[in-house]
Amino acid sequence: MTTVACIPAFNEEGVIGDLIKNTLSYVDSVVVCDDGSSDNTSVEAKEFGALVIKHNENKGKGAALRTLFEHVRRSNAEIVVTIDGDGQFLPNEIKKLIKPIQDNLADVVVGYRFDDGDEMPSYRKFGNKILDHATNIVTNLPIRDTQSGFRAYSKKAIEQIEFSNDGFTADSEILINAAEHGLRISEEKITVIYDTGHKTSTKNPVSHAGGVLGSLIEIILVKHPLKYLGIPGILVVLLGLGFLSNTISIYNETLELPISFALVSIAILTLGILLLLSSGILFAINRSVFHK
Repeated sequence: MTTVACIPAFNEEGVIGDLIKNTLSYVDSVVVCDDGSSDNTSVEAKEFGALVIKHNENKGKGAALRTLFEHVRRSNAEIVVTIDGDGQFLPNEIKKLIKPIQDNLADVVVGYRFDDGDEMPSYRKFGNKILDHATNIVTNLPIRDTQSGFRAYSKKAIEQIEFSNDGFTADSEILINAAEHGLRISEEKITVIYDTGHKTSTKNPVSHAGGVLGSLIEIILVKHPLKYLGIPGILVVLLGLGFLSNTISIYNETLELPISFALVSIAILTLGILLLLSSGILFAINRSVFHK
């Protein structure tokens, strides 16, 4: 089966060459999307045998992956492997990722990193686990490492998966879309190297996790508005009605309006009604956009 490796890369000069060289031992070809690098990433990638597609400016990992997906859809690739360009993953484990696809047991195989307690810094593991849980809310799948960039896809998966996020949320969005299409998703344990001798992250981990989590919450609310907005809205309205009933009861007994209770009642009822309206609007949008 023709296997193509896709590498999104941003300023990976000094790393990308060896990565491509090692990867070519396990795939038929390598395609690199240079996402607006300011160094010689493109030159080095070409020298080591990769086809390079270059963005004129840095658009984000998701945009680079989308460019790579669009390219391989037009190729004869039967299996596509994505691997980050920072050298943290081992190309010799590509064999492990593609085997379930070769055996027709999976359409998407995710390399997960968390069996060994000391592999990932604790703050990164904590942030990734939060993002994993948020993604799994939408997919209804117990995926252990939704943020891993080391994956394998069948031709069917590449043809069906669609995603729009330009940033790191694309990793989660791809899995969400794969689950919506009923694609078979499995996992294989892989090795990760955090001390590569080069800088492996260009973003602050807090801002990275916060940005991805914010986008995931947006996806969750849009795709499941009745569950995550409608039901809380009903509960909030009931709470507001309880405060309102108490306000009326106090007024009947004292003939004086308890201003504080009245304001709290109005605020809670307003919040509940807004949640219900938002859930209804998002539900209508969801039906018209995602279920055509």
